[in-house]
Amino acid sequence: MGLRRALQAMLLAGLAGFGLPAAAATIPIANFSFETGPNGNQPGRTNGIRFNNLGSTAPGWDTYSSLSGWTMGGGGGRVEIQNNLSTTLDARDGSNFISLDGGPGRNSSISQSLTLGVGTYALSFWYSPENWNAATNTISYNLGNVVNGRVTVGTNGAAVGVWTQVYTRFSILTPGSYTLSFAALGAADGVGGFIDDVSLITTVPAPAAGFAALTGLAALWGVKRRKRRAA
Repeated sequence: MGLRRALQAMLLAGLAGFGLPAAAATIPIANFSFETGPNGNQPGRTNGIRFNNLGSTAPGWDTYSSLSGWTMGGGGGRVEIQNNLSTTLDARDGSNFISLDGGPGRNSSISQSLTLGVGTYALSFWYSPENWNAATNTISYNLGNVVNGRVTVGTNGAAVGVWTQVYTRFSILTPGSYTLSFAALGAADGVGGFIDDVSLITTVPAPAAGFAALTGLAALWGVKRRKRRAA
């Protein structure tokens, strides 16, 4: 085929390779669905159930003072891990989910540091209120100083017994370490909000070199057409 068609084929092939919507890359979050318990599989603080036995020992939940991949904070000192064996609801991902209200007087927080580059990101997690009282089931979520939010019963239609996705888009302008954290708010009465399946993705732009190459092809095609018209 002639030069025009050859250049056209190359241009279209290049656009197919570089012009598609940007791909999503997952940022690793340790223990994102709370399937890994404390180091040493220690027994729980309330029911004495070892973490690895939550799925086989009633009532299917317990409280723990540490959690793999996360740093514990707040004044509570423990979190509650629920398993599918519990009658509350099934996990959104895997078999476990978490409440940051570890019992009377024990509102807690969890956090971990993530290394992020410049780009556009989306933070997602799933939430379910344990009761209908917004004064006790509210959870805050933060990522450094770029994401700050709260979720409670009614947020995005959140209701007892079902999972509701909380989704936030944001941009990082300065690369570095950012702390992702969740915290229980309101009454510390052992009844709070559940979270599960935490994820973070980033939009990956198409390579600039690829677009430069396509621009060159397009320009060459235009030059060839102008020469043919002049002739």
